[in-house]
Amino acid sequence: MSDRDLQDNLAESNTSVAGSTYNAQESEKAILALCMRSRESLESSVVKRVSAGDFVDPKHELIFGAILKLYIAGDKTDRTKVTEQLRADGNLNKVGGDQAVYDIANYNCVKSSLDSYIDVVLSNSQSRRLITTLDDLLKTAKKRESSVNDVVDLGVGKLNELKVKDDTTGFEKLSVILKRNLSELREAAEGKIVNRAVKTGFSYLDNITGGFKPGTVNIIAARPGMGKTALVLNIATNVATMYSKRVAIFSLEMSKAEIANRILAAKSSVNYKKIIRGEVNREEVAQLGEVLGDIADLSIYIDEKTNTNPMDIMTKCQELMAEQPISLVIIDYLQLLKSAERNVGSRQNEIADISRSLKVLAKELQVPVIALSQLNRGTETGDDDEHIPTLANIRDSGAIEQDADCVIFIHRPSYYSKKKDASEKPQVEDAQLIVAKNRHGETDTAYVKWYGAKTLFFEVDRNGDPIDPTTNGSAYTRTTTSDRASGDYHFEESADADAPIPEDAPFPDEPMPDDGDDPGDMSENEAFFSDDVHDDLPGDF
Repeated sequence: MSDRDLQDNLAESNTSVAGSTYNAQESEKAILALCMRSRESLESSVVKRVSAGDFVDPKHELIFGAILKLYIAGDKTDRTKVTEQLRADGNLNKVGGDQAVYDIANYNCVKSSLDSYIDVVLSNSQSRRLITTLDDLLKTAKKRESSVNDVVDLGVGKLNELKVKDDTTGFEKLSVILKRNLSELREAAEGKIVNRAVKTGFSYLDNITGGFKPGTVNIIAARPGMGKTALVLNIATNVATMYSKRVAIFSLEMSKAEIANRILAAKSSVNYKKIIRGEVNREEVAQLGEVLGDIADLSIYIDEKTNTNPMDIMTKCQELMAEQPISLVIIDYLQLLKSAERNVGSRQNEIADISRSLKVLAKELQVPVIALSQLNRGTETGDDDEHIPTLANIRDSGAIEQDADCVIFIHRPSYYSKKKDASEKPQVEDAQLIVAKNRHGETDTAYVKWYGAKTLFFEVDRNGDPIDPTTNGSAYTRTTTSDRASGDYHFEESADADAPIPEDAPFPDEPMPDDGDDPGDMSENEAFFSDDVHDDLPGDF
């Protein structure tokens, strides 16, 4: 299509909108008239749905701005007050004077049709914004300063922002909000609403976070080699196997084949290095074939495109969700994403833009997003206690910490000690999942195990997980809270634990019967504690 054709199409679109401008302006007058004649109309619908920028007529926009000022100040919004406000703002002559305001206030309209008037105004406003956006994209494309992919990505982002959503803006009384919340809680208690929070399959972690909630951005951060990718793949597999939910994985660092091999290794007993090196024997190939049969139908979808941005990810997720809903989006990893906007300035500004875009992505798709992030070298130096990561160690931008709903660090204490003596590297290590920020709950630490040869994090008492080889087959649970302590330990009962207590058994407050044992000669002890021997001690000792 030529530039001329594009211009003609846009011209036709403008003509179409212009044809509906008359209706929009008449609807704008009706809205303004009802606002000045009925405060109820203003409170019930207008302030919740309409903004000053939605008016096509600049005069109407100024009048509505004056009405909003009066409303926010708690003042009347009748025509007299609106006229005074316009005069105070220096806008009265711009709208045509007192008579113009009075004429609009007396405009013939029906209160019961208020929502219809608003729908016409909003529809016209959306159309104008769409045309403006397309015009801007056309100008950008004509300059040929950006690649086609960059222009498309920019366009997708801008067009997504224009999509009409259920409106929740504007003022709403607290009692209305609380009643709606209580109604939802009641339905949830009766099982009418399914909890949409996505559980990770790690019970300790899920107890802390309550699961990852739709619309949230959750950061898993660690230094290279700590197992970030392994953890999110373990979570993805748990979500798909234990809860039968669909997961979308965007891998900007590893290939699809590498991701698949990691999942295969984690679900089998074959060493991951043997799989990637092709050093497996026939028995191991047969075992991998059995595992493949078990996990082949998992709803895990992997995209390995590099040089991508959050808007590109949103588009692909929407395409996937058109077939069937997805429950979790995983991005590996955040610092490899690029911004959809050009000329964002510094790297910190770019990461901040990416972080905000991920929040938009999560809220738009209404699914939890897990994004991996690198940590700076601050955890590499210092004493053992100083290796524990903190929010200050997140790399590149404080915006990640600010925008994230949940931040989880991976910490393996032996990771640093093994550097000192590689020969003592344990096969299975203790690992900590430190919830350092949790907007929807507490912060705490979940204790798990790391099995490096299988690229697997696991809980030793969870069904289906391997038994820790270092415990000789005896699984144990590390206690994390006092509430769990009583359930972690089991004491064997004696064979006659239920036998009745003998009638002649002494009560605790009665002296125990003499068993006949002679304590022997105690003269040495008595001499030691005599006053004559230790007369150098304080008198009250």
